[in-house]
Amino acid sequence: MWYQQCAGASGWGPDWGMGVRDRPDVAVELAGMREAAAYRRAERCDLGTRLAHVSNSLSNAQRNGVARASATRRVAPELARAFAAAWAQLWVTTGSCQHFYRNEFELAHARDARLAQGRTAAAAMLAPTCAARAASRQNAHDVQEASNTPDAPDVPDTSDLCVERICAEVASWLETIAATGRRGWHFRAARDAMSLVGNLSLLGIVAAYFHHASEGTADTEHDRVHDMAAVNTPFGIAWADWTLLGFEGLKGLLTQSLGSPTLIRHHAVDEVLKRMDAGCRLLEACVMLPSAADTSSWRGTLGRLTHSRDVATLFTFANSAVPPARLGLWMPSWFSEASTTFDGYRGILRVAGLMLDSCRAVTSLLGTWARNEAFAHDADRLAHRWEALYARLALVPAQDVAKILERVAHVTQLARHCDTPLLAKIASHRTLCECLLASHRSLTASQIAVVCDEFDLSCHASCVDGLNYLSLDPAENPWGQRWIGDAWRSDGATPARVSYRLLLMYQHWSAALLERVLGAAPGEASADTDATSVDLQSTWI
Repeated sequence: MWYQQCAGASGWGPDWGMGVRDRPDVAVELAGMREAAAYRRAERCDLGTRLAHVSNSLSNAQRNGVARASATRRVAPELARAFAAAWAQLWVTTGSCQHFYRNEFELAHARDARLAQGRTAAAAMLAPTCAARAASRQNAHDVQEASNTPDAPDVPDTSDLCVERICAEVASWLETIAATGRRGWHFRAARDAMSLVGNLSLLGIVAAYFHHASEGTADTEHDRVHDMAAVNTPFGIAWADWTLLGFEGLKGLLTQSLGSPTLIRHHAVDEVLKRMDAGCRLLEACVMLPSAADTSSWRGTLGRLTHSRDVATLFTFANSAVPPARLGLWMPSWFSEASTTFDGYRGILRVAGLMLDSCRAVTSLLGTWARNEAFAHDADRLAHRWEALYARLALVPAQDVAKILERVAHVTQLARHCDTPLLAKIASHRTLCECLLASHRSLTASQIAVVCDEFDLSCHASCVDGLNYLSLDPAENPWGQRWIGDAWRSDGATPARVSYRLLLMYQHWSAALLERVLGAAPGEASADTDATSVDLQSTWI
């Protein structure tokens, strides 16, 4: 079987990725591999059958009027803690598995206090103190002794307390993620509304000028171009026209600065939700719980409306060429007599830029609103799936607890080594997922890569901060370099990614300045967890 082939794959040496050192010998073990696969399928079927029998017996007991206390099973505390630790591991490892947007992911936690607190709470769940563990064991022992004593008072079951506390914490995490998405939407709404109002105001000024100067109309194209030169100086007063130009530039600076707070928050929310969705599917596979398909038509509509952001990007690209073209037509007038034709084309470009930016603002508002609503829908759906998962844990027979714990441990190992796209791919591949979860040994990065290769799923290895990771596509650092071989190397797309990185840095610095000014406003409640937190170190990339 695959784990027998992985025996020789230890580390990242020249034989990394080879199942065994002598590859031709693998053919000899095919019969044993088939036997192991058949045993694993039988084992999986046996576990699923037992869970089905328990579920059916509970349903029959409830239908026959049996008391709820006798029909309801308790969740084993070790199962509850293991599943919660796996869930926390998914959130904590989201940042380390980031590639190009890793800086933006960290900035979202540096600037959003509640998001940072949520990740801190998740990390704390992965490393409980020894005293807490001892107290938990002693509390469980005392409760068990009290329950065996005749006429003992009713003492709440520690497993119930554990489940209730964990479910409350998970619900709090998901609410934190949804709230982070809403704060990002507020930034984007302010940005696009400001841009739209400014554009419509400038277009209104231009339209008012042409309305008052409409005594004579021109019929030729040449005259129309000359008339459009007045768009550059609609007031005919030097200070007023320069003020209008300065207002237009200030609007661009403010709207650019409001782009980064939305990008970092929505990117962090998107990545965490996608990773939790993939991890939830893996955890559902641990207890043979089929993943519920999302058949909501509203979610599908939101997904389609989200593509409005792609249309907004096209308008952004088109509008980005307008300011350089206007500047190029304006510069000759600095050194020689102004050309009426050039001024006319510059006026046409000004109107075109205002209209393009208005279309970008409308489509961006629609797409970002739909994306934010999709975040809230996905977070709520994950909360319901988590409740269903814990209901399934109550059906696990005592003899299968150790096996389930071993499968959950493999989920945490997959989360430690795989990025989100690869994790989602594994979760969607039923046979590959079962092969990894049913392993009888710990999963390393090299072993995961070997198994994926056996199922024709190629994954790429990388090393970040001394840790080995696997990704569905070659890892990309914040400057657009790809991990090829054993180092970061540039490719054809690197120059474009570097340019985009510089734009992100400009937006980040301008946003940090704006948020610092807003955060220093008098009367702001510093203890409010919803308030924006801007740390000094968050202004550094």
